Amino acid sequence: MKYWLSVGCCLAALASGRAHAQSSPSGADTADAQPTDIVVTGYRESIEAARDAKRDSAAVTDSIVAEDIAAFPQANLSEAVQRISGVQIRRDFAGAVGNEISIRGLGPEYTQVTINGQAAPTNGEDRTFNFNILPADMFRKVEVLKSPTADTDEGGVGGTVALETIRPLDLKDRLLAVSAGGNYNEITDKLDPRGSLVAGGRLAPNFGVIGSLSIDNFAAASQSYDAVRWTRSNLDVNGDKVNDYNDVFVMYPRMINERQDVRRISASGRIEWEPTDKLTILVDGLYTNFRQDYERTSPIWNFPGGKTVKDIHVDGSVVDYISFGSVVLRSENHKTLRQTEMYQGSAAAEYKFGDWRLKGFASKSRSTQDSEEFVYFGDKTAAAAYDTRDDIDYYEIISPTNIADPAEYTTSEARRNLINTRDDDFSGGLELKGPAFPHVTLKLGVKYRDRQRTRERYAVTRTKINEPFSLIGDVLTGFLDDEPGAASGPHAFAISDFDKAYQLYGSKLDISTGTDLTNFFDVEEKTWSGYGMATYRHGPWLANAGLRVVHTSVTSNGIEYNKGDKTSTERNFHSEYADFLPSLNLRYELTKGLFLRAAAARVMTRPSLSDLAAYRTIDDANLIISAKNPDLKPFRANQFDLAAEWYFGKGGLLSAGYFYKDIESFIVTESVPFEYNGQTYELRHPVNGNNARVQGVEVNYQQPFTFLPGPLRNLGIVANYTFTDSSFRDTVSGTTLAYGLPENSRHSFNLIGYYEDKDLSLRIAYNYRSKFLREKPNEQDGLKYRSAYGQADFAARYKLLPNLALTLDVLNLFSAETDEWVYEPRLTDGRFTTGRTVQFGLRASF
Repeated sequence: MKYWLSVGCCLAALASGRAHAQSSPSGADTADAQPTDIVVTGYRESIEAARDAKRDSAAVTDSIVAEDIAAFPQANLSEAVQRISGVQIRRDFAGAVGNEISIRGLGPEYTQVTINGQAAPTNGEDRTFNFNILPADMFRKVEVLKSPTADTDEGGVGGTVALETIRPLDLKDRLLAVSAGGNYNEITDKLDPRGSLVAGGRLAPNFGVIGSLSIDNFAAASQSYDAVRWTRSNLDVNGDKVNDYNDVFVMYPRMINERQDVRRISASGRIEWEPTDKLTILVDGLYTNFRQDYERTSPIWNFPGGKTVKDIHVDGSVVDYISFGSVVLRSENHKTLRQTEMYQGSAAAEYKFGDWRLKGFASKSRSTQDSEEFVYFGDKTAAAAYDTRDDIDYYEIISPTNIADPAEYTTSEARRNLINTRDDDFSGGLELKGPAFPHVTLKLGVKYRDRQRTRERYAVTRTKINEPFSLIGDVLTGFLDDEPGAASGPHAFAISDFDKAYQLYGSKLDISTGTDLTNFFDVEEKTWSGYGMATYRHGPWLANAGLRVVHTSVTSNGIEYNKGDKTSTERNFHSEYADFLPSLNLRYELTKGLFLRAAAARVMTRPSLSDLAAYRTIDDANLIISAKNPDLKPFRANQFDLAAEWYFGKGGLLSAGYFYKDIESFIVTESVPFEYNGQTYELRHPVNGNNARVQGVEVNYQQPFTFLPGPLRNLGIVANYTFTDSSFRDTVSGTTLAYGLPENSRHSFNLIGYYEDKDLSLRIAYNYRSKFLREKPNEQDGLKYRSAYGQADFAARYKLLPNLALTLDVLNLFSAETDEWVYEPRLTDGRFTTGRTVQFGLRASF
């Protein structure tokens, strides 16, 4: 009821003011395309603008264009980009907020992200970009480049996501757009404010400025019945010291309540000046401050470590019911504060001489993240049983312990972890372009890039506290109260009060004594690239061909730590490699509106920066060396595209395409004998391993129903379907496994229906992806899957006055839930409920 009351109170959103933007096709031939003036004033017009950009590009691209300045189709950029065929998003559990993008069957680490043409800094240990740190209303356009060109920066085997803000001289009039509203999540039952301001335009015929400010606060949560893992166990039921069951799966159950409270402040600005008719100067700046308060609380029962089996039922290889005389129950409580700051500044100057243009540019960016985590544990040992026979998703726990009473537990342990990361990036270059022959434009360029990633980690733990948990205890209530499958409970459990726990334990944990040298690294990556590309445009033909040559130099500094004598030694490594990346894109207009496409390219993605770290750990007791590998080489791939596209009517599109990627040297973990100090150790480290193959089909259809009578002519549809097949072979614990690549769903589709007239715009969008492997398997956890997931979202815009409108967005309209499992669906690994999120606002534009 509270959800529908909130919807009724905030039926709302921003009106589309009118902005005139000059749009030219993105991708390889941006500078060589024929520019056209597009007026984007509504959702239908934005679809048409994106369709035209796809048609006019030589490369294989798809894009999303904002309905209006600061009025993107979704509040979250990744939620918007998932509407593109071949794109899938990863959602974090605390509210299932979309935050990372996969393209064509490859995980987020193979997706390159640029902002106004320059690489975006990241804050994770790999090269994955978190879209949650940027507001959608800051951007005018998002383009997904699926086939590269020689002038596209290397790094995206999956593809490149290019984010663009508006150039001020593209605006014919001055603009002021103001929005204010809120975010409401039904699980947290919290209403948070949000707002944005965009202002700018031409201050003079040859000088323009535009700036934006966005403030966004939101809370999101998830609740789940979960399993830490299913452990293979040998069980002696009758106590005769002979196993009655061998290698059976025993559940390690837990229940999880997760929550995040986010505050995001972002600002951007662009200055464009044409001091003469031959010289253009463009200066960009972007800043974002992202603060995430994250909490996770859980009761966990250690059944795999239970003692004295009282009763048991085994179905095949799965223990679906077991009762122990003694099981450790643990209240596990995490609180993490992540503070991320990102800025990017760039300057470019372009000089025209005759028909040629010379451009110089420089860009500097930095992303820092400080993450501090406190973990508190309360323990209780008692008899307990689990039963999954009636419901594998909402299993039953039987125990005399009142898990909601803090007095039942004893505080056992407190931890404090601190991780600091920094990503610095500088790039600069020159580009020359102009007509070389009739119908042929030539583009030449050179670019230098210096990127440095550092990480420091500190960890300290206090054990054997053995004090009453009630000193820091609290009770979580209302857990899954509205979930019918969880009716048998429990609906409450004991957790820590984080403020009390910090005062009593956390503040006394001296982090300076917990230097974790094996998790320190400093990796610097320098690249020189040069490219040449020719674009041919004549008659029915549009084509480009080029070569990009890249030299990469890696310097890695780290620590070797010996567990036995607790000594540390500095390690330094240097490696170099070169890549030759040819590309070809062809587009041929068979008849008016019917195009055939073909593309081929060699692409690459460099290894995770954390995998390139120089640290390693020596375990003399077990003769094991655990290490990273600074000598890793990139993932390289040869890829091909074939497509047919029919552009019909005003805004109509029907297309089908086939893509294929042959990927070399996937990184896997290798265990091999290694001679060290005269002894043979087992070396465990990442290496370039087996190849993988990805292929698939994309189908797109969109059409406004303008041919229908009366109000029906305001209806329209956008639909796409992607089939992606992948195969990979890996060796885990001596066993060769063949499986699809992680993060890849074989089937995904989008279906969007909309209605739009001069005052009202309505949209309902459904996104579906089939099951997928969550990550590469390991010996402990095996093959971990996430089940098929479909989510419907609703959006409404109503114009109250010519310059004033209401907006309403409802995410996860039908409260879709997420399931995870290991090996087979009956080995449940989690069922997550995230609820709906309502976003509403009022917008004025002048």
